[in-house]
Amino acid sequence: MSIPTGDGIASYLRDSIVTGRLAAGAKLPSERSLSEDFGVSRPVVREVLRGLSEQGLVEIQPARGTFVKAPETVDGARSLDVLYRRKDATVRELMEVRLMLETQSARLAALHATSSEVRAMRWCLDEFAKAGHVLEEAQLDLAFHALVIKASHNTVFDIIYGSISPLVFELMLRSLSDHHVKSAGAPLHEQLWTAIRDHDPDAAAAIMADHLTMAEFLYGSDYDRSIDALASRELEKYLGPATTIDSILAEVGRRHTEFMRFQIRRVEQTADASAEPVVPPST
Repeated sequence: MSIPTGDGIASYLRDSIVTGRLAAGAKLPSERSLSEDFGVSRPVVREVLRGLSEQGLVEIQPARGTFVKAPETVDGARSLDVLYRRKDATVRELMEVRLMLETQSARLAALHATSSEVRAMRWCLDEFAKAGHVLEEAQLDLAFHALVIKASHNTVFDIIYGSISPLVFELMLRSLSDHHVKSAGAPLHEQLWTAIRDHDPDAAAAIMADHLTMAEFLYGSDYDRSIDALASRELEKYLGPATTIDSILAEVGRRHTEFMRFQIRRVEQTADASAEPVVPPST
């Protein structure tokens, strides 16, 4: 099998790991063997393995080789993302979790959100309205929901949401590619923001619940399909078959982390009620 690009090799190896074709503890072929098998240089292979290591999928042991990590030894958010993918998580399963987590987070956000947090949410909605591409819309949608979680001021909620955010982003690609879902969801974002701004916890919780349960009625058969499969389908539709979900998630994850870091700093430092949220530098 010949896959001539680093992204292609990374996607192939990652899929082999998360689907169990490469079992936990298995030793990967040497850099030289992988280089020959895929028809690329050893530096390309080395970079791919380094990336898989950073994702927590493999462990590089000097003088011994590269080994697939067991799921329970993978750290942090990537651990849960990998476990969800190995179990082929469906839209229904993710939405059941989001309904519990985000409904209560919206209630708490309406009670505890600061003016700076409310402004940051407003900025996301305004930028979403101006976005020209589904990837940009999905990133802003993810940021808005993450800011609601952050405004709950519950550290555990924040940790849990961070662990499922890659799956949430993939689901948003599906939602925002569907005109009916997108047009039905946008007004609920505005209503949710208003309820949080007005410190109305009952309204905020009810609106978030309506927003999340809407998918069950609008997704059709997709509601019980694999999230990963749906996201890959939408990416191929917009960007072509050469684009992998792994490469998109890596870039979105980096930019999302940067965005949230800037907004948290803004929340902590600003005392100017008229100031706009800080916008992270584009890259």
